[in-house]
Amino acid sequence: MMTDDELDELISKSLAGEADEREKSLIKEFLRESDDNTLTYNKIREYWNAGVSLDQSFSEAVARKAFAEIGKEHRRIERRCIALNFWRAAAAVLLLITTGMALYFGTHPARTYTYYATQNNIANYTLDDGTHVKLNQHSAIAFADNYGKKKRIVELQGEAFFDVTRDRQKQFTVKTQDTETKVLGTRFNVRSDEDAKQVTVTLVKGSVRFEAANCQQTLKPNEELVYNATTGKYDKQKTDIQYNTAWTEGRYFYQDIPFGELLKKLEHIYSVKIELHDATLQGRSITTSLMTSSTVTETLEALQDKLRFRYKEENGTVTITKK
Repeated sequence: MMTDDELDELISKSLAGEADEREKSLIKEFLRESDDNTLTYNKIREYWNAGVSLDQSFSEAVARKAFAEIGKEHRRIERRCIALNFWRAAAAVLLLITTGMALYFGTHPARTYTYYATQNNIANYTLDDGTHVKLNQHSAIAFADNYGKKKRIVELQGEAFFDVTRDRQKQFTVKTQDTETKVLGTRFNVRSDEDAKQVTVTLVKGSVRFEAANCQQTLKPNEELVYNATTGKYDKQKTDIQYNTAWTEGRYFYQDIPFGELLKKLEHIYSVKIELHDATLQGRSITTSLMTSSTVTETLEALQDKLRFRYKEENGTVTITKK
C-alpha cells in the first residue's frame, strides 16, 4: 500500500514522462483499482497539460510539486466529500505554475502524456490536430507534448477507434507491440491484446499501412489484419465492420466464440477472476451481443439464457458450475 507522498511522487513522475517500467506498472494497478482513481488521474493530467501549454520553460520541481498537491487535495476532498474545494485548489495551483514561470528560463525535453479510459466507461479524446480518439475500457493512448508539430505519433495500449484529421505532410502513426499503423487521414480501429500477443487493425474508410518486422501490408475499407507479435504471422481478410466496431456504440459482439475464450475476455473487461468448473462448456461456441455498460452479473445472467450453468460471485472471483 503506497503512502500519499509515494503516490504523489509516482503520479508526478508519470505526468512528467520520467516513470520507469516498474513505476508505469504501479500506475496501471492504481488506475485499475477504481474509476475514481482513473478520473482523478485524468483530471490532474488535464491541469498538468494546461500548465505546460502556458510556458515551455518553467521549473520541473515547481510543476511537479504543484500538481502533486492537486492529488493530495483531491484525496482530502474525497474524505470530506466536498468537491468545490478541488476546483479552488486547482485554480490556485495554476496560479502557482504561472508565477513559477518567471523564476526559471530554459528549455525542457519533450514529455509524454497518457490518457486513460476508466474501467467501466468508454473515453473520448481529441488531439491538437483535431483527430478524434475513442478509447475502449481499460485502454490508453500516449503522445508527446510536441505532437503535431513535426510528427503525429501515438502509442496504444488496449483498443481505440481513430478518426484522423487528414494532413498530407504529416502521416499519423499508431504504435503498439512493436508494430506501426500509418495513415494520412482516415477512420480505423486498432486492438492490441498483449496477453495473446495479437494486434488487429480494421479499416472503415480510406487506406492504412501496417508495418511490423515480417509484415508490410496495405488495407482497404472493410478489411481486417490480425498479426501475431510472437510468430510474425498474419491474416488479412474482408470483415464485418459492424462486428469489429460494435464497442464504439456501446456493445460487444462475439460471433461463434468458444465459451472458455469469452470468459477470458470478460475477466479483462470486468477485472474479475472467472473459474469455469464445467469442462463441457469450455469449447461450446456462442454468438452474443452484450452491452458495454452491463455489470458482470447482468452479463452472466444474459448468457444463462443460451448456456445452462450456475454462477457465484465472491471476493472478486466468479465460479461457474454445471446447472
